[in-house]
Amino acid sequence: MRRARSDVVGFAVPLASLLLVGCGLDPVRESEWVSTRDMRLDVRALDDGVAAAIDVRVESPIGSVVLTGGDALLVTVDGARRPMSEGERNGAPTYSAQLDALSGDFLLDLERPNDRDVRGVVVEVPPPFTLTAEGLTQDLPLTLGWDPDPEGASVSIVVQGDCLDTVTRSLDEDTGALVFTQAELRPPPAGPPLAPCALQVTVSRTSATQGVLFSTTPGGSIVTSAEQRRDIAVTWTP
Repeated sequence: MRRARSDVVGFAVPLASLLLVGCGLDPVRESEWVSTRDMRLDVRALDDGVAAAIDVRVESPIGSVVLTGGDALLVTVDGARRPMSEGERNGAPTYSAQLDALSGDFLLDLERPNDRDVRGVVVEVPPPFTLTAEGLTQDLPLTLGWDPDPEGASVSIVVQGDCLDTVTRSLDEDTGALVFTQAELRPPPAGPPLAPCALQVTVSRTSATQGVLFSTTPGGSIVTSAEQRRDIAVTWTP
């Protein structure tokens, strides 16, 4: 698995001297008080076939960090560089970019006028795909097909509906195909309705990496997860 990469410039301020503010009061979580070397960038990207989004959270030993003092996160997608917008999720600051699609890897930059920059972090994105489904009657199995990924991103498949227990599968190798037999699609204990049942099939392809921002100790860290997700509706008569 490839590591996230970055080029860095500038200088760092040790976190130890900035942990407490105001005679032992609660630590400040503004980025001006946190060295880049003590930051962890948590990157999540999702393309669901309709739209795409990139979300980044900045963490530190003293908790979630809000960017202040001119600090900014930027992403470069398909050669276009854009700033990320600040928001909030589950009470923590989150930086996001809304996109039409994610067709490949993108770059992440953290610009800091008073500390070390982080530039050119490569976030790996698995290739997009088209999902198809065939069959699923009393006589035919459910046959799924999609474009395989030779790079080997992890793949998970979920089949759910009112007339069966949710079925989940994970593939060690992305073959681009999976067949569910009638026996695998078991109805819930109460029994399925006899009428045709609407099912939703979801196939997710995910690439995850982790690495460091600098070779020093502490050197900061980054974790990434990029997902291509596709849904398709299927009708089944049990």
